[in-house]
Amino acid sequence: MRFPVRLKSTGWSPATPPGGIDSSIIDVAYGTEDDFARVAAPLKGAILLVHTDIGSTWADLFNEYLRPPITIDRAVKAGARAILWMGARERLLLYRHTNSLAGEIDKIPQAVVAREDAMRLVRTVQAYPGKVRVHFEMPNKIGGPLEQENVVGEIRGYEKPDEAVILGAHLDSWELGTGALDNGCNAALVVEAARAIKATGLLPRRTIRFVLFSGEEQGTIGSYEYVKAHRAELDKIRAVIVFDAGIGRVTGYSLGGRRDTEAGVREILKPLEPWGGNHHTYDASFRTDNFDFLLEGVPTLVANQEEANYLPNYHAASDTFDKVDFRELKLHTVLAALTAWGIADRTEPLGRRLTRAEIEALMKETGLDRQMKALGYWDSWQSGARGRKP
Repeated sequence: MRFPVRLKSTGWSPATPPGGIDSSIIDVAYGTEDDFARVAAPLKGAILLVHTDIGSTWADLFNEYLRPPITIDRAVKAGARAILWMGARERLLLYRHTNSLAGEIDKIPQAVVAREDAMRLVRTVQAYPGKVRVHFEMPNKIGGPLEQENVVGEIRGYEKPDEAVILGAHLDSWELGTGALDNGCNAALVVEAARAIKATGLLPRRTIRFVLFSGEEQGTIGSYEYVKAHRAELDKIRAVIVFDAGIGRVTGYSLGGRRDTEAGVREILKPLEPWGGNHHTYDASFRTDNFDFLLEGVPTLVANQEEANYLPNYHAASDTFDKVDFRELKLHTVLAALTAWGIADRTEPLGRRLTRAEIEALMKETGLDRQMKALGYWDSWQSGARGRKP
């Protein structure tokens, strides 16, 4: 029995050996410890098929990143040769993203299989246990590093030009679609906010810096490199504002665990309170280009947005221009510009820079430490390679 499947490699997957891999396929359900324990067939040399659920919430999306590293480690320890992941998007829609957020190459070849094809594989394996073999060929080529650039512009403050507020979004995207929701619309938001503020002819007390970060999809590399290059100036970065979730209605900001900044943000956004965008949360996560600023103790604000059409199109071939709601995007541009201006022009700083000990306490309070351990960031934090120095 032979049938082709539609698949796409994960973001940093090594190639299969010349000629591909011919091996038995083993269904390991969701790849949990219990799922592996229930498999009676030998896993050494096999290709593993791992199930997923279709995501409908932000928590589901975070689990797409948090779960695979543990499953991959189990597969490698068991001697598996490759992993096929059931697609978490509807029907035959293909998508991709990395399993590591630290820019690392995966340990074994892996691919996302279109959901309908993966479900057919599951049915076939269940009907013929121990008898199904697959041929998996993926001629990926991984070259050396490429030089990318962040795009930076600024409006200089009239009173404290050496102090700055950053408004940012990421410039890169996955290639299957055009990256309209993730994150082309918000890159356009940053540019348009700069134009709008410039058009007023007014200057804020502090500098507003507009940054389009590169390499976010490979592990927030552009913002990490920015932080490293400007570490001596971080005491004077008063806040970092980031938009990175498509065009779903903004409900407020995630304040990165910082309760001390909420009153100031609420005051700034009071004129827009009827829009429902002044409801803030204190969570902290790895999710976008605020991450390394947060690890340095700088106040960060990440736009909290409703899911809208973001999740069905996330990193998928369907992430195209027609998915953008321009009315929402224009409203978000106003909100972003007002936030950046308000923080830059207020008399007092929005919040101070935290010490390393305070950052570590914030990590434990918000659960960020557990996220970092799951994603491989923790060792670099403990060693001082990433985040505020001891």
